[in-house]
Amino acid sequence: MSTDQKIIARQIAFYAIYYKIDKLKTNIRLMEKVHAELTSLLMSKELSKIYYGKEIWLDNQVKKYLFHAKRFYENRDGRSQNYVLKNSQKLLSELDKAVAVYLQEANENTKKLKKIELLILVMTLTTLLFEALFIFMPANRSINRKTKALTREKDYSNAVIELSTDAIITLDSELKIRTFNKKAETIFGYKRDEMLNNASFKSIIPTELEGDENAKEVEAINKNGQKFPIRISFGKSGKNKDLAIVANIQDITKEKLNDKMLQQQAKFAALGEMIAIIAHQWRQPLTQLSFNCMYIKKMMKDPELIKEAEKNQEIIQFMSETITNFEDFYKKTDSSEFNPIVSINQALKIVDSTLNLNQIKLNFKVDSKIKIYGNANSLAHVVLSIVQNINDVIKLRKPQNPYIDISLQDKKEHIILSIIDNAGGIKVDPIEDIFKPFTSKKKTPSTGIGLYMSKLVIENQFKGTIEAQNIEKGAKFIIKLPH
Repeated sequence: MSTDQKIIARQIAFYAIYYKIDKLKTNIRLMEKVHAELTSLLMSKELSKIYYGKEIWLDNQVKKYLFHAKRFYENRDGRSQNYVLKNSQKLLSELDKAVAVYLQEANENTKKLKKIELLILVMTLTTLLFEALFIFMPANRSINRKTKALTREKDYSNAVIELSTDAIITLDSELKIRTFNKKAETIFGYKRDEMLNNASFKSIIPTELEGDENAKEVEAINKNGQKFPIRISFGKSGKNKDLAIVANIQDITKEKLNDKMLQQQAKFAALGEMIAIIAHQWRQPLTQLSFNCMYIKKMMKDPELIKEAEKNQEIIQFMSETITNFEDFYKKTDSSEFNPIVSINQALKIVDSTLNLNQIKLNFKVDSKIKIYGNANSLAHVVLSIVQNINDVIKLRKPQNPYIDISLQDKKEHIILSIIDNAGGIKVDPIEDIFKPFTSKKKTPSTGIGLYMSKLVIENQFKGTIEAQNIEKGAKFIIKLPH
């Protein structure tokens, strides 16, 4: 439940960004229910300190977070939306502390249960010995009874391990695998028989974790050799050759991806706010400068000075149009019918100066009059993401006479948007993996989710398709958008 609460809190921030009100409402109610159930349970001193202590006061943070989420849902209050976005990461961090304590207590309870199980076994054997010496028949019945009870306990333990939503792997003192449940098979791609008593734990988790019993995020390797992020914690019993280690593992690929997407969305929201502020501050001075130039031009008689005043007016007009372009690009808009040319032009206005700086020739061929339904800004973000990726590759590889060709054509059932470059092609194999998250090979800082998010937008918002292929001199992106 504590982990669910963390996921729901992240989803509330996500839905608040995109104004998905119905889903926001559902997640608010769900988080309230989960929080009420958690706080109704008996808590240890450490958990009580996290939930009600002055230092963290998680109960108050959750309620305050839900209060602002509700106020945004009910009144579309911008301040409450900002509160949710700004405090979501902090709340997730605090919820992580609660999850860690729950996990630690679960591990401690597991250790206690093992000790109790050992004590029960010793007591059972002692009882059986005395009964065998003095009363054989009652002892025989008692043996049968105790054996059945132990069998049920073992079956129950095995069922719990197999049905766990986490991968559970037990190891011996040499780190050889003794238990490998179904979830472990799903996460790592190996069958149980391939791993038991044969494989070393380090073949799937190479990071050195000796002596670390706390939950930790590291990289693991599946059967195909692909690396992926996991969260792992350990429990230990025994010493030396009798050492037994229990590893509890969660695949956190989706969690990491959601964190990156939230960061990306928060960055766009912050850029939009910043540009709106700059536009507000610059509009009046630019207008005043334009009037001043007009006045000076009117008062002057020297042709050269008049020409210079006209140039200044053109510069001021260009600055004003640039502000408008950036303002429109980051403005939140609703879905509507539009021609994709609008989105392409919007993206190219943003990246035009960068392409000129890198001497990249842009060829834009349009043969489309059909409209599509969707969010024009979302499609503009997709075009911008692809063009920026091409620009980065061209800067890195420096081909002769670099160019980007963009074409738009009407077909029977689709509008086809093609983007072609001469940057030497895509080096990822298979090529479809460029649309997977965290596959970026750029030397410059990159989240590795730009093309992944573009694929989500095309498929989910526009019900279209996006693919990439290598051609003679470079790469070609093909986007099909249904009428």
